Amino acid sequence: MNTLNNIIIWIGSGLVFSSFIISVLMPTQKKIYMKGFFFCPFIACLISINSISSRFYFLYSMQVNFLIQIILLLCDLIFWGVFFHRLINMRKESIKIVVFSSIIFLISVYTLYFNNTYTPNLHIHALSNCVKVIFCVLFFSKLFKEILFKNILKEPSFWIVSGLMFYSSISIPFYALNNYIMQNFAIELAYTFFSISNMLVIIMHFFFIKSFLCTIHLHKA
Repeated sequence: MNTLNNIIIWIGSGLVFSSFIISVLMPTQKKIYMKGFFFCPFIACLISINSISSRFYFLYSMQVNFLIQIILLLCDLIFWGVFFHRLINMRKESIKIVVFSSIIFLISVYTLYFNNTYTPNLHIHALSNCVKVIFCVLFFSKLFKEILFKNILKEPSFWIVSGLMFYSSISIPFYALNNYIMQNFAIELAYTFFSISNMLVIIMHFFFIKSFLCTIHLHKA
């Protein structure tokens, strides 16, 4: 099972890196919310590098590895807060985004402060993904009101938010229950959960790449 985890990590890292390169090269001037989107796959690249580096214990300790991982997750949450704030151009929803982001950020920092960083606290993942799901719901509620006026399949934001919604909503139980499973069941089951969550990340970045292609088509038009 450990071999399967390593294969998925390497495949996922390759796809995330490809997503980052494409996001850097894509035209963004027609979509304001896409400006700076390369920061999302860039953070994912750093998370992948940190995960791979954890296999080589002589580089740095596991405590440092988990600390870096949580800091990167907080940066990821900040990015999505800014992204949806730009995307949902409605005052009421924008205020909700700021409030939810701030609350979960503070909870995550508090949890990090009191957490034993020798072990990963995957509840921070789960909390972060709960907030992302709320952001996605706010976006889709706005989008469906305008659906008669646009072809959503040509909208980069539709593919980005769909990918994020797919990953965030399905991965919540995996992250929330992973520590419990590791303590009470066979370690192989925890490895399986880890593999599934990484496959969800891979699928999410396929959605992102699709959104980049939509941006290229819009630029040509």
